[in-house]
Amino acid sequence: MDLATAKIEQSGVNDYVAYHGDDRNLFVQFEMVAEKQGFESEAQGRPVFKDQAYITIMFPGDKTRKISRRVQMNPMESAPFPPDPERFPKQWAAFQSQQEQPVTGMPIDQWAPLTKSMAAELKANRVFTVEQLSAVPDSALHTLGMGGRELREKAQVWLKQAESGAETLRLASENTQLRADLDLLKAQVAEIAALKKASK
Repeated sequence: MDLATAKIEQSGVNDYVAYHGDDRNLFVQFEMVAEKQGFESEAQGRPVFKDQAYITIMFPGDKTRKISRRVQMNPMESAPFPPDPERFPKQWAAFQSQQEQPVTGMPIDQWAPLTKSMAAELKANRVFTVEQLSAVPDSALHTLGMGGRELREKAQVWLKQAESGAETLRLASENTQLRADLDLLKAQVAEIAALKKASK
């Protein structure tokens, strides 16, 4: 479940609660779209367009599901979602500064277990990172072809190992810093002892 498809449950006669999942593995892009203005076009007797910010949300492993709509700047009362720039701050910041919008994670075409053709097939199915591959739902596994489930499991195992490795590196770095601090403290104690001895 993700924020794009929040689960809404009734908690009373007229009370509803929205449960949100994780948006991290969605492919999100903001763009300016020339939107035709129907009323103004009719009034002026010619096509009138206005630049409008749009958001496109795509789901890893599912080529049939795509949301493309105007950017919501304010929370809607009818749909309890946060504004799009708050939901996707990195992509929004890149869009605002006219940079390429980031996809967070390990790029699928840089992941060693895949051939170039496998990476190209995954990209065609809107899977751009190892993180997105690990999160492809069961309902969309068939789009990955034969071995899709094994590929997803391999991605999940790789990510767990990477996470474990990152923790090991963090602890090693912390240990190195503690040793350096201890050596410095020993040197300071020795210096103080030498000064006391010299002053006697």
